[in-house]
Amino acid sequence: MRASSHSNGSATELLLLGLLADERMHGYELKRRIDTTFGALMTMSWGSLYPALAKLERRGLIRSEVGGASMAQIDSRKLSGALAAELALLQRGDQPALGRRNRKVYAITTTGEEELLQLLRRLAIDDDRTFWVALAFSARLSETERLGLFEQRVSIVKERVDVLRKLSASSVGLRHVKDGLEYRLDAELQWIERELKDLREQHTLSR
Repeated sequence: MRASSHSNGSATELLLLGLLADERMHGYELKRRIDTTFGALMTMSWGSLYPALAKLERRGLIRSEVGGASMAQIDSRKLSGALAAELALLQRGDQPALGRRNRKVYAITTTGEEELLQLLRRLAIDDDRTFWVALAFSARLSETERLGLFEQRVSIVKERVDVLRKLSASSVGLRHVKDGLEYRLDAELQWIERELKDLREQHTLSR
């Protein structure tokens, strides 16, 4: 795992491959999983999801097949917000290709599994979104690699805290932002150091 700049596209690939490695899903299920699990970090529109899936399929990292439940079988009353609105559009026929009973279901390939592992090992974690996406699928890494992931994150967060504490706020509003960011980073640092301590203890016991 590197801590250097990397494209957001790779984080998106990691997210899609990781979710499909856990379970085969159709596009709607994928979008719902992204919105409900990773919504605080990122969103993905229909217009970006399907081109991303097509790209992965062209590269042989995922495969698609026809099947799955009909959109009519999904109760929009159990949803809220953007998902409910988008489902209503699909059921109304604004995107008929997605509303058919026999639509594409996506699954990861063996090549995709290998690429997922390589992405986890080489993807940059110097931005928040990439770190949390990588963490979601880090169980596929070795204990040593997971330790490295957490150790790099600790280093990055500590550096951010140091930079913030050296900044001077020229207004009340900027001081609120500075204090809020410091509080959030301190909380993450406390949590991640506890996790790192547990991982180190587990690693010692397993040797």
